[in-house]
Formats: sequence, C-alpha cells, structure tokens
Amino acid sequence: MTSHDVMSEPRMQHICAVDDQQAEVFRSILARVGDKWSMMLIGMLQQGPYRFTELKRMTPGISARMLTFTLRQLERDGLVERTVYAEIPPRVEYRATRLGSTLVGPVMAIAEWASTHQAEIVAFRDQYDHEQGEARPVR
Repeated sequence: MTSHDVMSEPRMQHICAVDDQQAEVFRSILARVGDKWSMMLIGMLQQGPYRFTELKRMTPGISARMLTFTLRQLERDGLVERTVYAEIPPRVEYRATRLGSTLVGPVMAIAEWASTHQAEIVAFRDQYDHEQGEARPVR
C-alpha cells in the first residue's frame, strides 16, 4: 500500500467530522462496539443462539450483572436479539442480528490481532513499567 492509497482512504477526522449531536451518537457507538465485553459477545454470538448461562460460562470474568447490562445495551443498539420461549421455566436465547453479524468480521480481526501480538505488547508494557520504575501491574 502506498502513501497515496492511505491518503485516499477515509481518515478518522473526516469520519468523525459531524455536528455535536451526531458526534455524541458516533462516540457512543464506538464505545459500545469497542468495549471488551461487547466485542467478546458479538464474536461468540456469531455461532449462536446461546442461553444466558452458556454465555456466562463462555465469558470468563464477566459478572451476571455485567452480562445482563451488556446484552441489554447490544439489544438496544439492534446488534443482539433476545428471544423468550413460553416454557416452564422460561427459556431465553440470544443471537446476533443481521446488523450485529456485520460486526463479526471486524471484531474477529481485532481479536486475532490481539491474540497474535499479546506477547509483544506484554513485553513492551514490562519494558515501559521497568523504565518508569513502576511495579508490574496484575494482568
């Protein structure tokens, strides 16, 4: 890719250059799709549907409260669909919507990038912390 190719691509400042109201919506969308739990759930729901307990088990470190909150926000944004079945006890399943499925490719690309480069990033963090004289934080 040449520098000309990079210049012809939409640059972040042009994508973000909108009025204040649109800018707030844009930032809220980036925050939603960029938070760790949303990204993990979107990635997992590509193979859904899954029940709440399955998602909880598949997402180490997430609390039931955070899982509920994140699923509700993803549902609100039209990225996840919640289906309640009239059974006793009621069965609830979650799946990515058509819109949510369009995020799977970018989410998986970021996840693969993070997986590929995590050792390198840990080494940079350790070097930085050592140079700053900071104790190594718990990961």
